[in-house]
Amino acid sequence: MVATGILAAAGWEDLLTRGLAVVVGLSLLWAAIMAAVGVMLVPRPSNQRLAVWVSGACHLVFRTIAHRARNYVQLDRYLAVQGPATVLLYLALFLLIFVGAFSFIFYGVTGCAPLEAFYRSGSSMSTLGVVNASGPGALTVMFVAAFCGTTVISVFIGFLLTLYTAYTSRETYMSKIALSVGEPGWGPETVARLRRLEGALTDAEVADCVQWICAMRVSQYIYPLLNHFRSPVRYRHWVTTLLAILDATAIRAAAIEGKVSTTSARLLAQGSQAFRSLKDSELVRTSASTDSESNVVTWMIEEEMMGTTSGADVPECGISRAEWDQAMEFLAANGIALLPDRDASWQIFSRIRARYFEPAYFLAEQLSAVNAPWSGPRHPAYEFPQEWPYLSRHYFAREKSAA
Repeated sequence: MVATGILAAAGWEDLLTRGLAVVVGLSLLWAAIMAAVGVMLVPRPSNQRLAVWVSGACHLVFRTIAHRARNYVQLDRYLAVQGPATVLLYLALFLLIFVGAFSFIFYGVTGCAPLEAFYRSGSSMSTLGVVNASGPGALTVMFVAAFCGTTVISVFIGFLLTLYTAYTSRETYMSKIALSVGEPGWGPETVARLRRLEGALTDAEVADCVQWICAMRVSQYIYPLLNHFRSPVRYRHWVTTLLAILDATAIRAAAIEGKVSTTSARLLAQGSQAFRSLKDSELVRTSASTDSESNVVTWMIEEEMMGTTSGADVPECGISRAEWDQAMEFLAANGIALLPDRDASWQIFSRIRARYFEPAYFLAEQLSAVNAPWSGPRHPAYEFPQEWPYLSRHYFAREKSAA
């Protein structure tokens, strides 16, 4: 009787242990599925804690590595690996959690040894079939594990194709306009280059630019990892390029034309909204925040831009009046006909740039973009010398030698 009672107790303990193992396995499986779906399928930034932890850990590792950089060239080389490495880390972690989850489930269903449950899980997930399973429960778990394994790999392949398609589209347009914008991009340089090439962007070129901004905004808002995919050209970065385009448009409106045209307002509004949205996506990617895209709608920004006039107040716009005057002298030296009232031009420009400079500076600092003029400060550890594009580099070099 005593022996029977002991065996019965041992049987209940075993049953309880196996039941808990199934619960743990199903919980892990659910967490992995939700994280994988959130990262690779849901069309918005994922704030799943597992995804946030992976992104944060990878960001920390590469920031630590980047501390070794002695110049921007080394920094760019180190950080170029961050985006792809994070993608691979996602896949490895998801597969590892799936294998662990099915190990618990195999143990709970079959009662086999833990090591054998792990072998069965890995064999089923990889569909190798190196470990046989017998019994309806084990076979059911094996088929489900095999389905999950092939599904995760298939979705990951599609995820990679989507990422690199969006990346290629972004970089193709940046290569196309590199001659007009400069490398790195700077607004006054863009105005001077366009004057030498064709005078200004045509309506068709503005439409192409707006389409590029909208496509980049949507793709990088859905997949914030794309923010960290750096350009193949060292001194080209999507943040500084977009900032240069907006600054050039604002300069033309404030200091050359004296008004914000409809096409300029649309370009400025779409660019401003893109910076705000991508700042939001980067914050969601690196924290468990549930904030989504800014509530400011593009047409509201357009309305504000169209109504911009000179006035008494000059809002903070991220650059000083001295930097503005220096840029105006550079433009005048390159044959740009400027409006005579510099004060009014400065006020209009400041009001326009106040709409987008803060999120642009945040992204430039967060992503360690090339330190172009008018692109804001960087983290003290990565505060390398400022890089000037071709025309302004030679102009200020001559000015400095003359002085």
